[in-house]
Amino acid sequence: MKSVETPTAPPDVFANVRDSAPDELLSFLDQITLFLPDGVKYRLKQVLDSLPPQGDNLQKVWELVRCQWKDIQTQEWVQIAVVGPAQTGKSSLVDAISERQLVGSEPIFTIVDIRGLDEFLGYRTGDRLPNRLEHADLILLILDGQYELSESTRRLYERLRSLNKPVLVVLNKMDLVEAPGAALRKARKQLGANVFGASAVQPETTERLLKAIVDTDPKTLSPLTRRFPKFRRSICTGIVSQAAFSGAIVGAIPIPVADLLPITAIQTGMLLKIARVFGYDLNRERARELLPMLIAGVAVREASHRLRRRYPEYRKLIAVSIAGLWTYLIGQAAISYFENFPKILHRDSSSDLSSAALGQEIQ
Repeated sequence: MKSVETPTAPPDVFANVRDSAPDELLSFLDQITLFLPDGVKYRLKQVLDSLPPQGDNLQKVWELVRCQWKDIQTQEWVQIAVVGPAQTGKSSLVDAISERQLVGSEPIFTIVDIRGLDEFLGYRTGDRLPNRLEHADLILLILDGQYELSESTRRLYERLRSLNKPVLVVLNKMDLVEAPGAALRKARKQLGANVFGASAVQPETTERLLKAIVDTDPKTLSPLTRRFPKFRRSICTGIVSQAAFSGAIVGAIPIPVADLLPITAIQTGMLLKIARVFGYDLNRERARELLPMLIAGVAVREASHRLRRRYPEYRKLIAVSIAGLWTYLIGQAAISYFENFPKILHRDSSSDLSSAALGQEIQ
């Protein structure tokens, strides 16, 4: 049965911070989210969902910082298992991704068939999940967006979650769904999880899916960017957006200490991830080159304090805007830096060779 659009309330993206931020600020942000693309809403909700439901504001800020640094070293290799009912487009989606992978690189997406699984008939509860899933680092559960989620599918999702591995639910064939937004909202409500909308026939799906995978499990950052170098900027944009959201939320939550330190920690974690995307370690030399951007944040925060003193009625809005915007600008500057870093090295090497040749001529 095809999905039919029904009036559903939009998800409360800011549920976890409603008790710690001003009502007028959250009302303003609620209106903004109505115009955000689904991918941006997905990253924003994931940042907010990382906040602990209990605890004081300082603990919530600490959790935001911790999430930015979690698994920052990533892994050199990951195995992503693709599972789901029959005829959901698993093979088409994996083929579309594989076509964009670097030629000669080892594939990391593997389709794992689950014996007896069927969207309409269900599956035998006695069947064990394949052992291959035990060795997967992340699981993609592919579902057909044209149909309602069955009880067997919901049970399958819970069984996959019981493996204690990251699970990303992908609602595929969204190009064939009359009301994709309503279908996604309903699936999220039924599963109690973030659900990613995809279509194997749309070229942008690969780019968006890779970003969603990195958001779901940061350990996949290095393996994915090495095998999909054309998507490095896109993945970095997702990293920057997530860090900017985190910085903005820190600006919104009142804490008994200055917010400069947690915001700087979030920005530093962001820079480390971007460096990893482009295959560089953020060593002392790189840190010295990027340090001015972080130091400039002190001046930006001082300007923010002055604005808040001058316009006290907008102090929270100013804090949120400047913290988020400055983090975003630092991230974009870092992306440009690492994109052009090989050119800088080449230019420096050429300059050194020219200087050496000139010295020999003078001698």
